[in-house]
Amino acid sequence: MTECRQRFVSPVWIGFLLNLAFESSRIFIPLLTVDIGGTVMDVGLVGAANGLAFFAAAFVFGRQADIFGRLRFVRIGLGLSALAFLSQLVAFNVTALLVVRTFVGFAMGITTGALLVFAYENRGGVGKFSSFGALGLIGGSVVSAIIKEYNLLFILSFLSSAVAFFLSLRLEEYNKYQKAPVSRYFPVIWRNRAVYLPFFLRQLGASAIWIIFPLFLRELGADKFWIAMVVTANYAGQAVLMGVVERFTGRGLFRLGLILSGVVFLLYTVTAHVYHVLPVQVLLSGAWSLLYIEALVLLLRSGEEKGTATGILVASTNLCMALGPFLGGLLSSLWGFHAPMFAAAALSFAGLWWAPRQGRACNVKAL
Repeated sequence: MTECRQRFVSPVWIGFLLNLAFESSRIFIPLLTVDIGGTVMDVGLVGAANGLAFFAAAFVFGRQADIFGRLRFVRIGLGLSALAFLSQLVAFNVTALLVVRTFVGFAMGITTGALLVFAYENRGGVGKFSSFGALGLIGGSVVSAIIKEYNLLFILSFLSSAVAFFLSLRLEEYNKYQKAPVSRYFPVIWRNRAVYLPFFLRQLGASAIWIIFPLFLRELGADKFWIAMVVTANYAGQAVLMGVVERFTGRGLFRLGLILSGVVFLLYTVTAHVYHVLPVQVLLSGAWSLLYIEALVLLLRSGEEKGTATGILVASTNLCMALGPFLGGLLSSLWGFHAPMFAAAALSFAGLWWAPRQGRACNVKAL
């Protein structure tokens, strides 16, 4: 019976719905912030609050998923996410928006890492799960392009995450977990530092760009439809490539993801029209697929504390979502939208110094 239930409700569909909910709410948040009276700096602060809450929850609850099991936190996070997305309907000013986006980040942080490890342990890979997640992001961006109205998108996010919560009730834990007596964050971080640090630097720069990206595209002449389509082009590439990348693992591909990321961020600075951004987005999808999948493979095969290792990666990503928007808002306020892009490229290339490479001693175990 358990096997039938698991086959009927795959974790990848829950990941799809969660990403659909996330993207439906996220994509126009910078525009909403400005529309309700916020400044470019306020855009950065709202993004920072969301990312900081996501970071804190992912860091703490990733370890708890190792101790008490994955599904408990998948379900708690999904239930809270549904409430958090619904609460966005009362964001009538910048302060209220900051509070509810903090709630969204906290709820997402509880479930994201636990769901990823659950899918890995019960399905044997992260490529398919990540591909379906990208499809969810595509769905969110396409729906955003069609609907455009903020409150309707928030309701869609609530419904999507609520369905994901009820589907999660049909899942059961395959692997028995062992209760760990103490937290071991530092050994996990130290063992995998060659993955965490370059990944953090790249994501810090990327987050500085994404918070002002809709405003940058609007400056290039894009309306809400084309803003959503540009984002969709990136996600479409991810949906195709992530399942493929997992078959070709290696440290060199992780480094290639860093290099391509830096190139993409520089290319943004020479685009003169929204149509020019579309082919760059395809290259971005390749860069992210290489970097993200290779990071997950290195971490999930480096030790037994999969929830902790993955939770730290998710947490570091969302610490960047806290720091990056502030950086992006500040740099854009001082020197325009190209400034975060140059900074992001520099950070991506800097990450190559620490990234794992063939022929060099590294605490990340070889595949």
